[in-house]
Amino acid sequence: MPEPAPRSAILASDFASRPGEVDRLNAILDGAGLGRPLGPPELSTPEVVVLPVSADPRAVVAALRRAAPEGGDYHFEVPSSYGVHTVDDGATTDDNLVATVPFRASGLKTGHGTVSWELVRPRAMPPRPPWPPAGSPPVVVVLDSGVQPHPWLPADPATGPRFCVVPDPGPSLVVPVPDPALDTGDFGGYWGHATFLAGLIRLHAPAAQVISVRLMSDAGTLDERNILAALHWLVKHLEKGGVADVVLMAFGRRKERGEANPRGLTRLIATLGHKGVRFVASAGNAHSDQETIPACLATDRDSPVVSVGAGISARDREWYSNYGRWVRMWRPGTVVSLMPLTGPAHDGDGFALWSGTSFSAAILAGELAQERAAERAASAG
Repeated sequence: MPEPAPRSAILASDFASRPGEVDRLNAILDGAGLGRPLGPPELSTPEVVVLPVSADPRAVVAALRRAAPEGGDYHFEVPSSYGVHTVDDGATTDDNLVATVPFRASGLKTGHGTVSWELVRPRAMPPRPPWPPAGSPPVVVVLDSGVQPHPWLPADPATGPRFCVVPDPGPSLVVPVPDPALDTGDFGGYWGHATFLAGLIRLHAPAAQVISVRLMSDAGTLDERNILAALHWLVKHLEKGGVADVVLMAFGRRKERGEANPRGLTRLIATLGHKGVRFVASAGNAHSDQETIPACLATDRDSPVVSVGAGISARDREWYSNYGRWVRMWRPGTVVSLMPLTGPAHDGDGFALWSGTSFSAAILAGELAQERAAERAASAG
């Protein structure tokens, strides 16, 4: 059986959802010799519209940008993919892929620059904080590979609210998140990333809860459309009375020189920032001063984003951490946390040592959540 053709799409600003707009765009592309490659929108939010495309997405975006009126609010781009745990910051290029700019998050094995973690004994993990928290717990939203069950994380309804809540964002997350590891047994270096983050948040924010939104596969891939859709869902969640205090984004990609910040991502972050949500983004592990997105958004005026590098300070940083004036905060990056090991001898109950700015960001996210808990307790008092 032949393999299915690669799935392609482009992102457009919200104008593309207007009646007749896809037909108008197809007429422009037909005149440029590309036929009529655009299909009806697959996903439409107030910030972004996903349009399937049967031609080369780069050629389609280039033609539409040339035809856009000067100064108009017409925005097109080819979606990016996101990956995790690598110190190689070179971009991949493949004409058969929609993804042209890989995003990379930040876990690597101590001292070797590989994508693995080192198993440690349970006694290496600090004691588990008491549960449940008093009052209304602050909430950290973890956009990652999905927090897995672990005996160290409170999950018994008899002892209070669950530490980790997995919401149902609904059909807006249209891009599937494959998880081949449980079928193939090949867990690789990406296994347990979100659970590792959750353990650090639990240590540094004993009064907090986590909302785990699974956008990243255990193979380390994450689609830009899912990130935008998840943030749009979070806006609606807050409008319906939900709580979110901090969003952890332990991923990023190199920002090319002269490149503008992604408008759809920036708009949604600003919208949530106006609702009191803080964002924590890892700086990356390329040992470079080159800015990364979304961490570099911390330099925008009144930005709700905090960028985090690994180390005690900019001067006393870990060798692998990115650095520069755009990196605003520093936290330890070589740490012990949870690893949901599987197999006959384990029931998701392992612990590991891992290095990376992902974990620095998780520590700061926990600290910000704990500060929010103290503010609420003082207000209630």
